[in-house]
Amino acid sequence: MNPTQEEIIADAFSIVKEFYTKNGRTPVRREMEHINTIARRYFGTWNNFIAAAGLQPHIQKTEAIVKAELFTLLHEFYQANKRIPMRREFSSKSGSIIKYFGSWNKFITAAGYDANDRRILSKGKLKNSLVRYYIKHRRSPAISDCLKSNGLYNDRSYLTHFNVSTWADVLEYVGLPPYFRITTLTEEEAKEKVIKLIKKHRIKYVKDYERLKPENYPSAWYVKEKFGWNNLCYMAGTKIPLTKFSIKDHYLLLAKTLGRTPTVKELEAKMGMTSGAMTWKLNQPLNDFIHSIGQTPAHKTPERCKLTKKQLAELYKTESIRHGFKNGMPRSKLLELTGYSREIYEKRFHCMNGIRLVCGFKLSALGGKHYTEEELRNILKKPKYVRQR
Repeated sequence: MNPTQEEIIADAFSIVKEFYTKNGRTPVRREMEHINTIARRYFGTWNNFIAAAGLQPHIQKTEAIVKAELFTLLHEFYQANKRIPMRREFSSKSGSIIKYFGSWNKFITAAGYDANDRRILSKGKLKNSLVRYYIKHRRSPAISDCLKSNGLYNDRSYLTHFNVSTWADVLEYVGLPPYFRITTLTEEEAKEKVIKLIKKHRIKYVKDYERLKPENYPSAWYVKEKFGWNNLCYMAGTKIPLTKFSIKDHYLLLAKTLGRTPTVKELEAKMGMTSGAMTWKLNQPLNDFIHSIGQTPAHKTPERCKLTKKQLAELYKTESIRHGFKNGMPRSKLLELTGYSREIYEKRFHCMNGIRLVCGFKLSALGGKHYTEEELRNILKKPKYVRQR
């Protein structure tokens, strides 16, 4: 016997109340999708159902209601503790405070209280901390040295207050020598010597460069920032990185060697990379990149066939009869006589015998898999995106 409407509703109420007893809160709709179906059928909405069950529904509060509740909590805290709270004491409400006021101090000010002074370090204190470290250790501090135990502040404090973007700029701002820029070499000399060192020891990785470099050579950080590590390895011949620079260089060298425009397959074989990897790295089609370096691609993307299936079949039939092919032209003549490749015909008509069948020609016994007329008609009747089993 099927349960009555009253029994279904009573059972749903019991499940919701059991959830409330166990978790101490009203369930949300996504937690009880099977009950939501009953709620909408008999009560219209989930909140109507919750209210009918004797529980408090979740109602989306307006901005004014949320702000009033936050102000009330703040006033109660002040009355009880005779001070304004710290931000961590209202951590559960931090999301709403940031959303509606922008920051903690703006919330405190909007409630009518004076916000606590922010503990902003002066530039003088920040400079002095770096100078004291330099005098004590006789070297410039690195980012990893920015610890309280070393008498230094967080590295972000220096970058923010000095309005710079790199640690080297922080040290130069204070007047200390950046340890990774201590070198008597000019930029061109440094590049030349680093390439020779990489070539001599067949270096591929930065950690090996740091281990083998002489004292006067620039640091790995400086080399990577200034020249790019992969570019240096490529110029030294130790590895072929996938960059715009290496793709362009290989393409032009291949074109010079062959005396003609290289194909994508030849470029792939030369670099040992797939064309998909090159496209991903270039962030543009490979043919567009070849055009951008002043070259013409070996192959162009074929133009899309805008003819309907019926028009394409009529074109094939007309051109076949006109050029003396009584049983339909062969695949080798399609592009020359109709302007469309074999792939286009086979995509529209499954195979060459498919187009012959549509045009009323006799089926050819040559080629791949053989189909009877009935099998081909069934294949051609199927929808374009029929699921293959």
